[in-house]
Amino acid sequence: MLPEIHQGAGLLGFAAGQGPRLLPVLSHPEATMELEVLWQLAMQLQQQGYPVLVLDATAEEQAQEPGLAPWLARQASPRSDDMGMPTVVPAARGLAQLMDGEGAAAVQALADVVHPFAVVLLYATAPTVAALMRDQAVTPLIIATPGEAALLRSYSLLKQMAACSSLPCTVAVVQAPGSRRDGGERVLQALRRGSAQWLGTRLRGGVVNAGDEAELGALALQLLENACTMAGREVGTAPAYSPGATRYHLGQPH
Repeated sequence: MLPEIHQGAGLLGFAAGQGPRLLPVLSHPEATMELEVLWQLAMQLQQQGYPVLVLDATAEEQAQEPGLAPWLARQASPRSDDMGMPTVVPAARGLAQLMDGEGAAAVQALADVVHPFAVVLLYATAPTVAALMRDQAVTPLIIATPGEAALLRSYSLLKQMAACSSLPCTVAVVQAPGSRRDGGERVLQALRRGSAQWLGTRLRGGVVNAGDEAELGALALQLLENACTMAGREVGTAPAYSPGATRYHLGQPH
């Protein structure tokens, strides 16, 4: 379990009217189990009472799945799900539009359109996260899995972030239910050694069992602790549920 997690700590200071909390999760093309874990974390936060939006920057907005770009153009309005589920939308074109501006202004523009939500998880590449979040106090999350291939992918993400940003990252090594924990610990220790020796950074992280609701809930709370508050011009009262959320699934063909 992540050693830095303190139950409830991520909720301190998260009061109504402050604006949505934004947490980047780094994406990579080979993600499989990582997407399932991201969905579980979104569910955990939703169950805590926070309307959750996942912006999937690996998928491009389409006519049938409009997503972020029409929101930015004020052609549509985002709404949280009437069934109490996290809302997931494609966001590649919208994020590209935001990247045309300065970092702080881009985050403010994003905050202005996602204010119906309390928590926004941005699933995007390391360069996109580094450029968008360069002026923010935020700790991006890397979801890793045991195995040599996953180890190399995770280290590559850490290397990319170190090359273009000073933002620290947190790594959550997520194990399948019933698997041996030492496999995840080996991945985490190898990433820590590589980060210290080659990147000059001290890596935060831990091992989480994907079948353990308590561990997933603790990780979800740390996401709030590591997130930044987006201060948009239209920040008002606490977000509320409303009908009409876009139906979309992480990892669907696009």
